[in-house]
Amino acid sequence: METISNNKIKILAVDDNPKNIQVIGSILRDAGYSVGFANDGQQALDLLSKIQDFDLVLLDVNMPIMDGFETCKAMRNNKNLKEIPVIFLTALNDPKDLVAGFEVGGQDYVTKPFNSKEILSRVKTHIDLKRNKDQLKKVNQWLEEKVEERTKELQKTNVKLEEANQELRELDKAKSDFLSLISHQIKTPLNGIIGFITVLKNEEVDSNIKEMIHYLEISANRLDRFASVSLKITELRTKKIELQKRDIILADLVESAQANLTERIKTKDISITYDGKLDHTVINGAQELVGFCFESVIKNAVNYSPNEGVIHVKVETDVEKTVCSFIDQGEGFNSDTLKNLFQLFVPSSEYLDENNGLDLALVKLIMDAHGGKIIATNNKEKGTIVSLIFPN
Repeated sequence: METISNNKIKILAVDDNPKNIQVIGSILRDAGYSVGFANDGQQALDLLSKIQDFDLVLLDVNMPIMDGFETCKAMRNNKNLKEIPVIFLTALNDPKDLVAGFEVGGQDYVTKPFNSKEILSRVKTHIDLKRNKDQLKKVNQWLEEKVEERTKELQKTNVKLEEANQELRELDKAKSDFLSLISHQIKTPLNGIIGFITVLKNEEVDSNIKEMIHYLEISANRLDRFASVSLKITELRTKKIELQKRDIILADLVESAQANLTERIKTKDISITYDGKLDHTVINGAQELVGFCFESVIKNAVNYSPNEGVIHVKVETDVEKTVCSFIDQGEGFNSDTLKNLFQLFVPSSEYLDENNGLDLALVKLIMDAHGGKIIATNNKEKGTIVSLIFPN
């Protein structure tokens, strides 16, 4: 066997006929290939096992000790040799013999006597195929490594995210527990204070004391509402409340909200107009909670409307949803307020209710619990549009 250069394409020629070996070697060397030789199948396997970087094997079929078919089959059963392309050298022209060569794993064949152009053409074709296949394997291996690397990074990131989420869940639970505790702790003594204020209002006292009692009542009612809203938020966020739904006429909800806000509306001389069939429009929901939504949205509109302003209530309904929009003539939302309007504990200077935004945050939770939405936008001309959207 001749010495093989490492910087050329390496081909192993296997034939028991020295003359054939000489002819093949001359053809391949003249074409720039490095050539190794073996005289039978077993010798070829031994050589391939020692030097595992051959690019192609030219394999004679009829040889002593181990013929070409047996040699090819042995190569295909060896994980280190199975990818090397094999071109059979044969004087057999029977199609059965050619098929047998393909069945044991051969890629091609060249019939004797040799035609140099045919040998070189077939060799080049299978060398190119092997090189492309090897390149593709390298790319696939690189991709697999990158995928594995990225997967490990994602796994680490997921672990960190899960830890962060768990911490957030614990903080959220602590916040809910705190709200519930504070609400209960405030409600108990507050009920006594409100009852005492009711008694004092019926007493004969001078005007200064009456005014003090009035402001005390306002403050106590605000604190009572804050405690009630905080408790309701906790119940909704922790799924401790069961919605008792029934059909509700929109007109009843709006009228009830107006009645509860009569003093505010009269103080600012606000007018409320309607567009749509409120008397004939029905939604399905928990009346107390939905009523809170309507009252909160109208109260917010009243608070930020100018004196003698107009609040327009518009109702639209179709097969899928009912939309009740409240349009005021206030100054509108700034961008920060609009972004965080329905978030808990995000302070802002505009369009917040007297409970530091808790009322509107609760409205969002109530609408979510009903499968609905609350959407707030600035009106093109002036003021804001707050829409409550209920599924039909």
